[in-house]
Formats: sequence, C-alpha cells, structure tokens
Amino acid sequence: MALSRSTLDLTALGPNGLLQSVIDTLPDAIFVKDLEHRWIALNLGFCKLIGHPYEALLGRSDTDFWPAEQAEIFWRYDDEVFTSGVAQENEEVATGADGVTHTLWTRKFPMRGADGQVTGLSGICIDITSIRRRLQEAERLEAENHEQKTIINAQTAMLDQLAVPVIQLWEGILLLPLVGAISDRRAGQILESLLQAIRRDGARIVILDITGVPYMDATVASYLVRTIQAAELLGCQSILVGIGPEIARTLVTLDMDFRRILTRGSLQSGLELALQRLRR
Repeated sequence: MALSRSTLDLTALGPNGLLQSVIDTLPDAIFVKDLEHRWIALNLGFCKLIGHPYEALLGRSDTDFWPAEQAEIFWRYDDEVFTSGVAQENEEVATGADGVTHTLWTRKFPMRGADGQVTGLSGICIDITSIRRRLQEAERLEAENHEQKTIINAQTAMLDQLAVPVIQLWEGILLLPLVGAISDRRAGQILESLLQAIRRDGARIVILDITGVPYMDATVASYLVRTIQAAELLGCQSILVGIGPEIARTLVTLDMDFRRILTRGSLQSGLELALQRLRR
C-alpha cells in the first residue's frame, strides 16, 4: 500500500515535474542550453555551483555570472557541439559564487528537434577540484621523489668512486685499498676502476690491500680471484696484502686455487716485492 501511495505522489508531479525531481536528486550540476547559450533547464546542483536560485538563472547565460574569459571558453565548447552535432567532454575551470575556483569535467550532448537539427545541448558538470588537487600533489611528490632519487644516485656514484680509489704508488705500480663489505655491485665497480687504471697508467703490478675488509667468504674471495685474473689478462700481476689471521683461516677452508696469487702480510712488504719484480 505504501508503494502505491508513493507512486501516486510522484505521478502527480507530471512528466516535467518528475524529471525535475529526478535530476535535482543528483549532486552533479546539470543544465540545458538553447542555441543562444541560454539556460532553459537546470538542476539544484547547478544552482548550488553558481550560487543563485533556479528562478534567477533560467533564461540567463554564462556571461551573466562567470568571468568573461571563462564564459568565452564555455561558449566556444558550446558552439563546437552546435556546429558538429557531436558530444564533447572537456576539463574546465569555473569560479563559483563563493570565489572558489572549481575544476569541472564537463560533458555536453547535442539536442535535436523532430527534423534532426541541433536545437541546443544538455550538459553535466562533475566537480573534480579535489581529485585534481590530489593528482597535482601526487605529481609534485613524484617529481620530488624523482629528484631525490637522482641526487641519491649521484651521491652513491660519487661515494662509490671515492670508496674504490686506485692509487699510483710508483711508476708501473698501483695500489687498490679495499675497505668495508664487498657487494655484487661494488665488486663490479672495483673491477672496472682497476682495469681502467691499468690501461691508463700502463701498470705492471697492482697491490690489493684487504686490510679494511671485515670478513672474507667464498663470494668475496671469488670476486678477488676474478679481479686478479682480469688484471693478468692486461699484463698486470697482482699482490694481495693485509691478510689477517681470521681471513687466513677462512681462505684455507675455501675450495679455491690461490697458488698463482702472490701474498704478503703488510703493504710495506707488498711494495718491496713489487719493486723487486719491476727491477727484473
């Protein structure tokens, strides 16, 4: 019975009243314009956007309420729909009665008479101000993060270069002091820095000082072996110095051939050996 009474109440509004009631329930701004850009139908959402009642807007146009530069854009989009007869959607900026600038996503659809000719348009505006603000904030944060990553990467590259210095101790003798843990990435940098220095200086001997390496496992040892082998391919012999008791105990447990690698306990003794071999 309640459903029947409700249906009778809506029917009593008539077709036009029922349609107006429906569009007034929608929060988005809805409007209808004739070919003179005059509003001939509106909903409460549109009235709220502009800040004027229905009676004050009906028969009026954008130029009566919006800034001239904004109204000009609205009319230009209107004319494109009138001329082409094709629906369009655009992002528009409108300053409301409260002085707040709103970003609107507006969709406009041509309306046609019985003869098929365009007689006006209907439109719906969705206020995307908060969405646009969030997107802009996200873009700003992304740009800041990208800039920070660029700075961090540049700083990391600079620190890596500083952390892998190749020093010319003597003509034909290079020193590569290794300090800290050796990761995969750092191992590649060590190898690249050393090979470039060997080619640049024409070095015959390189002293690898591992005094500052905190620990030595199979992975780190394999890095050293590959580095030494690569140096040999360029005609440069390697001397490994700075092996402490802990690293020595670790190395003897590894299944690797260190027989071709010259070793000395200290940098001084390693340099003495290097000078002796240069004199040969």
